[in-house]
Amino acid sequence: MKHEFWHERWEKNEIGFHLDKVHPSLARVVKERSLKGRVFVPLCGKTLDIGFLLEQGFDVVANELSALAVDQLFETLQLTPDISPWLQDGEKIGSCYRAGALTVWVGDYFKLTPDELGNIDWVYDRAAVIALPDTMRADYVALMQSLVPEGEKWVVTLEYDQAEMAGPPFSVTKSELEALYGPRNRLSVFERQDILEQEPRFKARGLTSFFQGVYCIKPQQT
Repeated sequence: MKHEFWHERWEKNEIGFHLDKVHPSLARVVKERSLKGRVFVPLCGKTLDIGFLLEQGFDVVANELSALAVDQLFETLQLTPDISPWLQDGEKIGSCYRAGALTVWVGDYFKLTPDELGNIDWVYDRAAVIALPDTMRADYVALMQSLVPEGEKWVVTLEYDQAEMAGPPFSVTKSELEALYGPRNRLSVFERQDILEQEPRFKARGLTSFFQGVYCIKPQQT
């Protein structure tokens, strides 16, 4: 899962993970929960969910490795970003795109610090943790907890038998998510359903079940 893998996927337009609509679970979460403020969207691609979040009045901070994806995101949103270098210790490690209430840090997620993100009220992880192999997930979550120590994390996962299909997207179960975030966080299920019949391309790859879970992870009160 090196950077070249994802750059190649975008260059070849092999982006089956991209939805051509707003994720229906996100719309339900925003409608049913009193979420406010600034939301962080990691590994965002060019998701239409960002436009939806902006329309709902959220300030959005996002991260994406591929500049090609981010260019397409701003084109879709019909926004012209101010682009500046992302600098750390005087070295350019990426770029920062800004337009109105949207900021996107273009570069390696694992280079992010709280200085870049500022105060974040909640996280929307639709396709980040499931994009990473198991060897990278613990580091991903550890950094997420450092970046957003207090805010709720809304995480969308997929669960299937990986003997039937190799990822990405990878299978991440509720128990694994609980283990990753640890005992200092409480995980609750917002919804979980088998979506195999709505995903014929995954059924064609041999899957016999394909569950989507939407979870809310909150820090335990001390």
